[in-house]
Amino acid sequence: MTGKSIGMARMARMLGLIAVTAVVLSACRAEEQGRLIEYEPGVYKGKPDTELSDSQLENLRERARSQAGASGAGFSGGAKVQDSGSDVRVPGDMNTRMQNQGGVK
Repeated sequence: MTGKSIGMARMARMLGLIAVTAVVLSACRAEEQGRLIEYEPGVYKGKPDTELSDSQLENLRERARSQAGASGAGFSGGAKVQDSGSDVRVPGDMNTRMQNQGGVK
């Protein structure tokens, strides 16, 4: 190798070292320092929640009431609850029908 090619090889190595160093150091940002990296299932290690004011609680309750749509347990949408009337089959009727068709023996 000539002196010029040795110098170029050294320069390439130096640039590679600088690039690797820059990548490693960029991963050490200040906002990432002090964050939780050890997790324990069922244990919350974050900052404690702040208490909600009475007006915030009332606003949340009002939003929940307005989004409920149908009233009563088990209804969680805005769709109108329809009375199905007498068009719902009794479970015993279905059993008899299957037996008549030969589905169950």
